[in-house]
Amino acid sequence: MNIRDLEQEIQDASNVLVLAPLTPTGNQACMELIASASPEETNLAAVTYMQPPNQWIDDWRENIGTLPHETEFIHASGMAESESYDETTPKNVTTAVVDPTDPMEIIVPLSEHLEKWTNDDRQPVVAVQTLTVLLEYIDFDTAFRYLHILTHRVQAAGAVGYYQIDPDVHDPETINTLKTLFDTVVEVSDDGTEWTTMPTYDPDASTGDEATDDEATDDEATDQTTASSGPLSSLATMVSDLFSSDGDASTESTTERTETGSDESTTPETDGESRERTTTETTVPENLADEEMLTDEERIRSLLIQYGGRMKQADITAETSWSKSTVSRKLSKMEEADEITRIQVGRGNLVFLNGSEPEASKSPFEA
Repeated sequence: MNIRDLEQEIQDASNVLVLAPLTPTGNQACMELIASASPEETNLAAVTYMQPPNQWIDDWRENIGTLPHETEFIHASGMAESESYDETTPKNVTTAVVDPTDPMEIIVPLSEHLEKWTNDDRQPVVAVQTLTVLLEYIDFDTAFRYLHILTHRVQAAGAVGYYQIDPDVHDPETINTLKTLFDTVVEVSDDGTEWTTMPTYDPDASTGDEATDDEATDDEATDQTTASSGPLSSLATMVSDLFSSDGDASTESTTERTETGSDESTTPETDGESRERTTTETTVPENLADEEMLTDEERIRSLLIQYGGRMKQADITAETSWSKSTVSRKLSKMEEADEITRIQVGRGNLVFLNGSEPEASKSPFEA
């Protein structure tokens, strides 16, 4: 399949997982896919881990030509300040340098770019290069939660997202689990000339090898053990946690049904009714709030990033609707982990992300 045929096949997709090798050929193929819409009619937010923005731009100009109408970089490196990149890129290209170990630092500037382009007639595009490096910095569960939020934001903004990953670096189960987050999966051949679309979930890939009937019979006793480990288990656990997050309410509901003598469970069901109930009980709601996918500490970090790295403790209480004692307890935990600093000002506290503290708050004896 050529790039034009592929463009027609994925035209209704909001988030596309691109299985492409981390080679110059693979990177070029990804750029061709990103540029399948006219660059002049595109606003691009590029999240990069490996290539610095100036090198990415050089490759784009060499392989594609004209840059998108607006290009914004979020460089997950943390090795240099954004100003150093701004000096080597065109005037209309800006760069935010973020910590690759904290995905929420990517979510905030990316959301700002997408919001800025809301009333622009041009197509907003998000390109992430590459998920393979992302998974080197953070654990799989955190990456899955982050990508759930990111793909949701991209879809809500009417944007199109392309997420590159090298399938040769990861085991089939990891790839198979990540596929469930995307609308379409595209695989690029090693030479970058052939494009193939595939299902977003392949049940045969969960184990990596297809077992024969005899092997399946012999291994039947170990199936439960296999199912309880690996990324698919992590996915199941996260989904389970979403529905059991309010355990008291769930218990209360069960108790109420028992007390009222409901015999619903003994009522015969047709196959159709049974399937309908199963789907209703196990499907994750589409309107799941982003905040529900964050830990409490991640939510606080996200708020601090949005407010420039510093907030009043009272404002955190107001934003989260938690009690004062709950906020104080969570902040104490983060302070012990050296994630934040609290400074008493008057009768309240100011909370700073580490690295955002004012110089006057530091000891004159610190190096």
